[in-house]
Amino acid sequence: MTATAQLYVVEVQDRCLAQLAGHAGCSYASPPQSEQQALTLVRALLGCPQRPLTLADAPWQAAIPGGQRHIHIHPALPDGQLHL
Repeated sequence: MTATAQLYVVEVQDRCLAQLAGHAGCSYASPPQSEQQALTLVRALLGCPQRPLTLADAPWQAAIPGGQRHIHIHPALPDGQLHL
């Protein structure tokens, strides 16, 4: 990866009904990573769909026990921080 390669942060928010899941959900932001690595993480978080994923497909949603998973990919700033 070159110094000028764009890095991405994967942001995940699980929203759950506490009465069903025992908690209201959680969130996660990945470390900055290449496009390929970010899309591989998204694919795993979605349960490994068979179709290829692209940045243009974002954002994604998936059912999880007791709620919904929301996944976004954001470009990282040059210092690696999440850019919203």
